[in-house]
Amino acid sequence: MDKTTAGGVAGVWGLVALAIVLGGAGFGAYVDIPSVIIVFGGTAAVTAGQFEAAALKQMGKAMGVAFNEVKVETTPELIEKIIHYATEIKKNGVMQMEQQIMDELNPFFKEAFALLVDNTKPDVLEALMETKMEHMEGRHKTMISIFGNIGGSAGSMGMIGTLVGLVAMLANLSDPSAVGPAMAVALLTTMYGALIGTAIAGIIESKLEQKNSVEMIANQITIHGASMIASGESIGNIKMKLNAILPVEEE
Repeated sequence: MDKTTAGGVAGVWGLVALAIVLGGAGFGAYVDIPSVIIVFGGTAAVTAGQFEAAALKQMGKAMGVAFNEVKVETTPELIEKIIHYATEIKKNGVMQMEQQIMDELNPFFKEAFALLVDNTKPDVLEALMETKMEHMEGRHKTMISIFGNIGGSAGSMGMIGTLVGLVAMLANLSDPSAVGPAMAVALLTTMYGALIGTAIAGIIESKLEQKNSVEMIANQITIHGASMIASGESIGNIKMKLNAILPVEEE
């Protein structure tokens, strides 16, 4: 479990619940079926219309990535591992490292270094792995875009619900019993939209963006490392060039 994601979502909803309790009106006052239909139903419909079914089916998996701790090596650890492979390959040859490469858990790293075992030329190796990385990042960006659009759509549907409620209220000013429900729709749709957009979709979108960025940096390091090993570059050059990719805070 990614504690920051879970803690952020739980914290926001917990504080809202506390505010409701302290407000004294109770949770029942904040439940309005027309508002739920407009915001939740409207957001789901808009999202379904914006994206292909194949992408929408991956939403659950993307949420799992956001809420679960991804166990990956830090970039300095990854560089040290690449230097280890480079050193061993220079000493003993790439075939001596084949089994260790096949035992790697990171599929991107494993595929890049498996190309070394197959004596793939550096430029071909780099082109193949960069293409794979581009497709991977494209899939990630689609998921990030889905949750970004959910946040925007929820806010927009909240505003639409507010207008619906205000029109209903103004149309029934002569009937006091109708003013309350119409005002509830006007206010609660805005609340629901803001909560979905900020406390769910916004958090997931931001966390997916960060995790994608970390993974892409790791992939770039892997590609450059494997390519330089294939080119027969010196250990010192490999280490220097890979360290140049590191974010400043990790140097």
